[in-house]
Amino acid sequence: SIRKLGMSTARRAFTHRIKEQRRPDHVLVKHGIYAYCRHPGYLGWTIWSAGTQVMLGNPVCFIAFYLASFSFFSKRIPYEEYYLEQMFGKEFVEYRQRTPTLIPGIP
Repeated sequence: SIRKLGMSTARRAFTHRIKEQRRPDHVLVKHGIYAYCRHPGYLGWTIWSAGTQVMLGNPVCFIAFYLASFSFFSKRIPYEEYYLEQMFGKEFVEYRQRTPTLIPGIP
């Protein structure tokens, strides 16, 4: 899955808690799937959660699951990216400008 590919590519840089301070070994991962998608874990979750409802033929829950994911990630991504910019500066700004999230509605 996209989420697992992001986790295995980022290795130690992938955590479930947003880091507000840079660890000495913390690097900005820009290779592999991260070269195409800024947040593959979030994209994978969004596809999985809405996709399960497509497979079940449940259009109401498809919309609800997508909106719930969108609501959560539209707040979490800016919060996380604020700290990534603080930690990596220009390197992250340039990466963010050229690499989309691929989540509809979240640039």
